[in-house]
Amino acid sequence: MPAASRPLRLGVALLVLGSCSGRGSGVRASGTIEMDEIDVASMVGGRVASLRVDEGDTVRAGDTLAVLDRGEVVAELVSQAAQAARATAQLEDVRAGPRPAEIESARAELKAATAQAEFAAADLERIRKLYEQRVASASDYDRARTTADAAAARRTQAAERLRLLEEGSRKTQIAAAQHAADAARAQVTGARTRFGELSLLAPSAGVVLLRNFQPGELVAPNVPVVTLGNPERLWMRCYVDAPRLPGVRLGAPAEIRVDGENRVFRGRVTEIATRAEFTPRAALTEDERANLVFGVKVALDPTHGTLKPGLPAEARILEPGR
Repeated sequence: MPAASRPLRLGVALLVLGSCSGRGSGVRASGTIEMDEIDVASMVGGRVASLRVDEGDTVRAGDTLAVLDRGEVVAELVSQAAQAARATAQLEDVRAGPRPAEIESARAELKAATAQAEFAAADLERIRKLYEQRVASASDYDRARTTADAAAARRTQAAERLRLLEEGSRKTQIAAAQHAADAARAQVTGARTRFGELSLLAPSAGVVLLRNFQPGELVAPNVPVVTLGNPERLWMRCYVDAPRLPGVRLGAPAEIRVDGENRVFRGRVTEIATRAEFTPRAALTEDERANLVFGVKVALDPTHGTLKPGLPAEARILEPGR
């Protein structure tokens, strides 16, 4: 072989090798396609009255999944609503103050009490003069004075009642009635919230993965009745050995392939574990350090139902910006 051709062939070989390494750049890892799951539960629990969905059904946000039955929750809402209505009526009554008929009645009472007081005072004066002339006895004079004092007291009481009615309700009374009405409305809000927990609604669109109960069964509070999955929020959990972990960055793009699909799916690294999944007793040698693996989560772009949870997949994590 001529010596002059050797550098040329060596350069061609290096060029081919470099292009192959460029196509294979990135960190490769294996894993399984997973799906975000949502457990739909009730804070109050109860007996399952009906289940509106079956496993595999597609639901939209706000759809009714199940209805629970719990009589005391319904009764509490009715009771709290009645108490709130009563407190509101009392508040309006206090704000409105006394009715005109009440004021007129108080004026009439004051007029009658004034007349009685004046008559009792005149009678007392007449008995006093007779007593001074020794015509009336001391007991007659004392009786007349007591009657006059009582009549004067009734006149004072009637006058005070009329004054209070004309002034209307005090600010403290209105404030107390307002606080009572606010408290009653808050109780209604709490009772309505507990009543709303009897209807389990889909928090987001998705697919029904599990029906954990059947109609007629009792459900404890905070126990999932239905489990949903979101097929548009798939992700992949893969594992990268320690020597290659420095090549993985948060936000780095990734290419995902599954068996039977020629299409390449896109994703992005959203989580990198801070601890190794497996640690040997003494990671001293190079081979032992290679046994250290770190979990990496790759969130996939929407696949529109192409990929399913549980599928094994291969990921190639690229450098950020590629």
